Amino acid sequence: MIAFYLTLAALGAAGAALIRELAAAEARQRAALRPVRVQSTDRGNVRR
Repeated sequence: MIAFYLTLAALGAAGAALIRELAAAEARQRAALRPVRVQSTDRGNVRR
């Protein structure tokens, strides 16, 4: 009976690690798609 609970705990830990890894991969992918701001030195002198 103890082996069952240990197996259940191991599966839960593996599942949590998998979910964390998927979330980290998704965050990296989102960060790669985020546009990078270009800082211009003369932003106030834009002619319209």
